[in-house]
Amino acid sequence: MIGFLIKKVFFDIWDNLLMLVLLSLGFVAPLGLVFLSGYIGEANPAISVILLILAVLAFSMYSLGVNGVVLGYSNYKKGGFRAFKEAFRFHIGHAFLHFGICLAIAFMIMYGIPFYFSMGNYFGLIVGFMVFWILVSVVLAMQYFFPLCFHMEADGAFKTLKKCFLIVSDNFGTTLFLALRSIIDLALTILTASLIPGLAGIALSRMDTIRLLMKKYDFLEANPDCTKKDLNWEDLLYEERKLVGPRSLKGMIFPWKD
Repeated sequence: MIGFLIKKVFFDIWDNLLMLVLLSLGFVAPLGLVFLSGYIGEANPAISVILLILAVLAFSMYSLGVNGVVLGYSNYKKGGFRAFKEAFRFHIGHAFLHFGICLAIAFMIMYGIPFYFSMGNYFGLIVGFMVFWILVSVVLAMQYFFPLCFHMEADGAFKTLKKCFLIVSDNFGTTLFLALRSIIDLALTILTASLIPGLAGIALSRMDTIRLLMKKYDFLEANPDCTKKDLNWEDLLYEERKLVGPRSLKGMIFPWKD
């Protein structure tokens, strides 16, 4: 599955590169608030905290809209402003929960973990490491939060969060791969001034991951007597391979010549 996932994400990003770049530029605003918060932190701590909270809120809300758009790209369709707008209509609760979790993560990284490590005793060291690994598990799970929100639309925000942890435990290797890919993509995003693949491209790679994992769960639900050992990814991904189709370098650069 991982090999095909790499191929699908690459072509999905390539086919929608311009829109992904434009969507990624929208993340500049919340990131700008973060830098502004840090800049005025010593001069006015209260304003700095308010700006940080606003930055996280803007990030969560905008991420919801972006995921609504990239859902279409993952499904081989063209998304747009309508998909961005409808995401708020149906999933605003998920955005607020995402905001709360991201805010908690930010404050624990900035204040909680340093506080425990600064205690200078074994208790502080143990609690600090415990909090660190809890945060790592939460960050890994949150990779699936918005993609699951759109693939399982009947679920509430907390049910989606619970399923995120279940998917991590059931697909730990895929989760680590996705995290590593996100780190690499984030480095490329920084090197290309937020353009390629951009945070929107990272969101698309996560949406594609959940789309393929859903093939497994749909199969197991339809065949309750089967186990994960009975999975045949070649069969499960047959339709996906047809949708991606054979691609060539010439067709990528000059699609009208194919």
